[in-house]
Amino acid sequence: MISTLLIISLSVSVVILAVLILNRFIDKRYMAKGKYILWLVLAVRLLIPVNFTLPSAPVNITAKERSVVLTPGRLSPVAVMTETERVERLKSDPKAAASSAAYAPIMPFERLLTIIWAIGAAALLLYQLAKYWLFKLAVRGRIVRDGTYRGLPVYRCGAVESPMMTGFFRPSILLPEIELTGEEQEIVLAHEYVHYRRKDLWYKLLLVAANAVHWFNPLVYLMVRQANRDLEYSCDDAVTRDKDMEFRKLYSMIILKTMRRGEASAKNEG
Repeated sequence: MISTLLIISLSVSVVILAVLILNRFIDKRYMAKGKYILWLVLAVRLLIPVNFTLPSAPVNITAKERSVVLTPGRLSPVAVMTETERVERLKSDPKAAASSAAYAPIMPFERLLTIIWAIGAAALLLYQLAKYWLFKLAVRGRIVRDGTYRGLPVYRCGAVESPMMTGFFRPSILLPEIELTGEEQEIVLAHEYVHYRRKDLWYKLLLVAANAVHWFNPLVYLMVRQANRDLEYSCDDAVTRDKDMEFRKLYSMIILKTMRRGEASAKNEG
């Protein structure tokens, strides 16, 4: 399994590197939706532990599997026997069993790599789970209902620095405790509603899972970071699509103002 995982990680890394290099020469918002979809496809590929190759010609093996037992100090086989016969011989001959154990490896290298990989993946998943749990604890008791938006509950929360979607199964919108005009709040809520409509929380969870499985690959970390940026860019494009330039300018100003106010609130609390 670990060898297949490494091959998949390497092959996807080539695509990630190509897109990241290309991204330096094009506008960050250009084709944001296309990159949003591309990162999704790559994340799914990273989570499928199958190396797709062309099938090879079938080979028929009619002879029974045989094994060769070598005695210490000799280079030629002294007996050719089946696996069952070898096991029976080791049971009846303590010296042969001791000799076989002496030459057996302590742990196969691939198994060792698998254990290291599993520990790393579990550690990263536990870290992300702990962050989410701490966030839930920080939010609990600090949210105030502020109405609804297109059927979604909207809350004010002093524990968040900027507007966000939360809740995988019972989604809601959290707004920081800052003053917003009616127009500003409408635009902010429209942005968050696009995240809800596209199920972006599940998108981000998929990225976290791909990152955990390939924790050893630094390019996957870069992919996740860029995917989260492109997710926001594509969301901005969805909100401002078919809008005039005046609305686009207003939208950009409100988003920036909201982020700055959130950062200022966080600094004052600190």
